[in-house]
Amino acid sequence: MRPIQTLDPIFFWAAVLLAAAVLARQFVQARAARLLGEIDPPAEKAAPAPAPAEAEIQNQRLYRAALIAVAAAGLFIRLWRFGSVPGGFNQDGAMAAVDGAALGTYGTDRFGTLLPAHLYAWGYGQMSALLSYLIAPLARLFGLSPITARLPLLLVSVGGGVFFYLFVRDAFGKKAALIAAVAVAIDPWHFMQSRWALDCNLFPHFFVGGVCLLHRGLTGRRRGYAFLSMVLFGLCMYCYGISLYTVPLFLVIAAVYAGAKGYLPLGDILISAGIYLAVAWPFLLTMAVNFFRWDTIALPFVTIQRYPDSVRAGDILFFSPHPLRQLLVNARYLLDMTLLQKKCLPWNDIQGFGTMYLFSMPFAALGAWALVRAKAAPGRALTAAALAVSLAAGLLTDRVNVNRINIAYYFLLLLIVLGVCAVWRELKWARLAVPAMYAVAALLLVHTYFTDYAQQIGYYFYDGFGQALQCAQDSGAARIYVTADAQGEGYAATSEILTLFYDQTDARYFQGRTNQDHGQTLLPYRERYHYVSMTPDTEAETQDEDAAYLVLTSDLSYFHLDRYDVTTFHNFCALVKKDPAGPSP
Repeated sequence: MRPIQTLDPIFFWAAVLLAAAVLARQFVQARAARLLGEIDPPAEKAAPAPAPAEAEIQNQRLYRAALIAVAAAGLFIRLWRFGSVPGGFNQDGAMAAVDGAALGTYGTDRFGTLLPAHLYAWGYGQMSALLSYLIAPLARLFGLSPITARLPLLLVSVGGGVFFYLFVRDAFGKKAALIAAVAVAIDPWHFMQSRWALDCNLFPHFFVGGVCLLHRGLTGRRRGYAFLSMVLFGLCMYCYGISLYTVPLFLVIAAVYAGAKGYLPLGDILISAGIYLAVAWPFLLTMAVNFFRWDTIALPFVTIQRYPDSVRAGDILFFSPHPLRQLLVNARYLLDMTLLQKKCLPWNDIQGFGTMYLFSMPFAALGAWALVRAKAAPGRALTAAALAVSLAAGLLTDRVNVNRINIAYYFLLLLIVLGVCAVWRELKWARLAVPAMYAVAALLLVHTYFTDYAQQIGYYFYDGFGQALQCAQDSGAARIYVTADAQGEGYAATSEILTLFYDQTDARYFQGRTNQDHGQTLLPYRERYHYVSMTPDTEAETQDEDAAYLVLTSDLSYFHLDRYDVTTFHNFCALVKKDPAGPSP
């Protein structure tokens, strides 16, 4: 059993006791204040004496030093072995990178579509385009690699953490903000998603950035921030498909609130809506084209594509054939992915740690109570609206996983922060206990991630595929036969996108418009690469060809291995035919 699985029940019940102690203390204080008020009206409180200037300066220096130390630690664990852990590469990230390389070189996706607002992806399920556009300049300058493909997500994640800190500081104070900085730095979800490339993981960072700027726009009559927030909310639409029914809903709630409370005049609300639509309309039009089954719209600066094979609409509750049954299933999955933090997919969390450490939920419950009592308007209202919208998304989306509910996590993390703040404020004797619990959990997380987890995750990210492909290509064979079963039997599209990524295949060569790739004249792409499930007949059918093979280790039994030089890379092998004449004397 891992240490965290031993300690987590202890930490959980400690958190329960601390939260209960805070609530009991607040209840007793409230009762005492009420009784004293009935006996003798309270005297007017004297203003606290101002702190000496020297002490205030010292406090500010300590705060800055602590903040810098937290930021440095958070950056270090995100940059250490960046690009190599997790090993291999995820197929969705590879697809975003391949399209990004084509956009950076030709201004098209890999199929030749000019500046698409949304990407074709697997055909039946499309992919958001923003990550590919962020990868494009890096791929153009430095080529495709795990580092250039993952770097945009890392940078955006760090930016999201900064926005989260600023929002908490503006709305709930500097002490809460420092705790928020620590929470972001060591949070399992935030740490893990920042180290690999998945388009939908951009969404929570752009969203929290929008919330931060909008909050500033609603306070102090700084309407420019409100206008700027609309740019980030507009870009959210190119991060993940569920933005279609989350971002507009949140903005409607925020607009009604801002108007009713007098934070923004109607004119500014309309200008904000116009800015949002000016950024988001290509995505919104793409959704309309596919919903109403219109034809593709090709403009000189953007392409609004029709995807005839799309099945993504079926993931939305409204289009389910059994909506009530689906709602109950969705609610169960939502509970699993939030409060219960049950195990999700291996690339989204590590067994025993969850997305926010399993023992954090009592603090989140305490934080929810603190949020209800907080006087931090409009920060409290925006937080509540964001939580409500993200949880509604969980109910509307089929069988949500961590990715599909990811905009909830910053605001669930905020509840934990408020809960920890309450413990810190109310229970001086427990001020060392909570940091110690999280320090131990964070150290165990980082150790597990770079040891046991690093060894396990490579299997799911096809570790060894790239090296085996390179070995097969270095043989000089005219044709390369690649297993179609890397992800599962018959998943040829996965093997192809991994091949395009690791080969850094030129988009026009892939499209069949040229036979030049990497400065060489080769067979046409469709003749050079063949994605097939290996069978006992594969060798016989290709024995007369100048061919090399990339196969699974389980496929080796289909070949006469004495005829090949076999090089193994984890779960994949390169088979290169031996020279029948043998080595020269």
